[in-house]
Amino acid sequence: MPRSGPGFLVNCIHFVALILLDILFRILNRVEILGRENIPPRGARGVLILSNHISALDPLLIGITAMPRFSPVWWRAAAKEELFKGIFSRPVMYLIGAFPVKRGKRDLESMERMTDSVRTDVLVVFPEGTWSTTGKLLPGRSGVGKVIYDSHPAKVLPVAVKGTDDILPRDAWIPRIGRRTRIIYGPPMELGRFYDQPDSAETSHRIVDAVMVEIGRLRDSL
Repeated sequence: MPRSGPGFLVNCIHFVALILLDILFRILNRVEILGRENIPPRGARGVLILSNHISALDPLLIGITAMPRFSPVWWRAAAKEELFKGIFSRPVMYLIGAFPVKRGKRDLESMERMTDSVRTDVLVVFPEGTWSTTGKLLPGRSGVGKVIYDSHPAKVLPVAVKGTDDILPRDAWIPRIGRRTRIIYGPPMELGRFYDQPDSAETSHRIVDAVMVEIGRLRDSL
C-alpha cells in the first residue's frame, strides 16, 4: 500500500514556507513558468522530477511552482549530506522530506531510498550531483539511471531552470531582488525501451544520458 502523506501539521508548515518563497520568487523577483500542463496533478505518485542544478534555490523554485498546497503525497528531495549536520538545516531537511546523499561516492543506501521513494512519492533529484558553476550541463550520474531502471517510475519529468544563480549566486547568503528566473516542465519521458536491457552500468549510463539530453534541450529553449 502507498505510504501516507505528510499530514496536516507538516502541510501547514509547508504552506507557510511556500508563502514566504512566493514572496521571494513572485514579488521580489520575477518567475516565469513554462510547461504548466506537464506539472504532476495533485496526489500523483511515482513521479521523478529531474532538473539541472545551478543554485541552492533550485529545489525551492520547483517547490513553489509545482508542489500542491496541502499535498496528500510526500514531495521528497535528495540533498547533500552536509546539510544534515547543521543545527538549523538538519531539522529543516527532515521536515521537507529530504534525505542525505554522499556526493562523489556510490551511495548504495541513498540509491535504495530513492528507488523506494519514487514508487510512492514525488521525488526531486538533480542528476548532475552538484551545482554547475558555469551554467553548462554537467554529465549525469549513472546512479540516477540505476534508480530509474530499478524503480520504473510512473512518470519521469525533465525540468530546466534559468536565472536562480542570479538571484542567489554560489557564494552569497542573501538573495538579490529584481531578478528574473524561468523554469520549464517538459513532457514526461518515455524510457521503457531501456527496461528490457541488461541491468548493467552501461544501461544506467544510457538512461541518464537520455535524461540529460532532454534537460539540455529544455534549458536551451529558455
